Amino acid sequence: MLKHLNLDEMVALLSPWAHDPKQRKLFLSIPEIAALHPRVVEAHEAVLAVQPSNGRGGAASKVRALVDKSDEVDRCHDHLARAVSYGIDAHRELCLAEEPGDAARAAQCDVVQQKLFPSGLSILNASPLAEAGNTTRIARLLEDEPEIVDFLKSIPARGKTSLLDVVKRWLAKGRELQSIERARTELEATQATTPASKTTIQSARSQWFKIVSLVLSNLEMSRASARDIEIIRGPVLRASDRAGKRYAGPRPDEAPPEDDAQGPATEPSEARPGGDEGVDLSELP
Repeated sequence: MLKHLNLDEMVALLSPWAHDPKQRKLFLSIPEIAALHPRVVEAHEAVLAVQPSNGRGGAASKVRALVDKSDEVDRCHDHLARAVSYGIDAHRELCLAEEPGDAARAAQCDVVQQKLFPSGLSILNASPLAEAGNTTRIARLLEDEPEIVDFLKSIPARGKTSLLDVVKRWLAKGRELQSIERARTELEATQATTPASKTTIQSARSQWFKIVSLVLSNLEMSRASARDIEIIRGPVLRASDRAGKRYAGPRPDEAPPEDDAQGPATEPSEARPGGDEGVDLSELP
């Protein structure tokens, strides 16, 4: 009854074999199936990639990775922006604390602060793309007004650096944010406009059926302990049995279940779980 399993069930059943450390170790310890593990991983990735509820599997994982990376870069970007703003403010206060106070230099701090942060630090609450656009504006500002560059260079920062070095790091994080957001947009657009075809889904299902059937068939000949065999085989057989009962046959007043992209599909080459019929390795895609 493997043919009645849907994609969600197929992903869940193969995930322990492919990635759970204990089950993977157990799988590899059984000689009759150990060599099949790479094909198990391939089959798992194939059904994961076409699983509708998982957002296209691999593509969704890449999007999540980009989101995580964007969050980390954005965190650093915001800290650097605050360091620049607070650094200018601190320098202004020191100028006013001198005896006599350096009002001209303090006024210069106000001018630079206003040009770098016209809306204060509210920009840090904007989207990553807006923050990246803001740092692009600042890069142009420094090119057009070299006196601001000289001013920032004159304010010491941590170690032997100046506030200008901090600004350069800030601008670099802005460019990195822009690059990440562009990659994310392109990936999401590709994901949205290239849904998995039915042919692709059926190919992934077929690959899954063949390798799982082969594993079950080889376990019939295994000399491993009954407990170890049950740990590997039991969940598949129980899920298959439950799936078979779902499609045991419609009541007279029900229409037969329609075949859809995620639902069961007939696989003529599928071996019966626990049966005598095996699957030739050469038939695997």
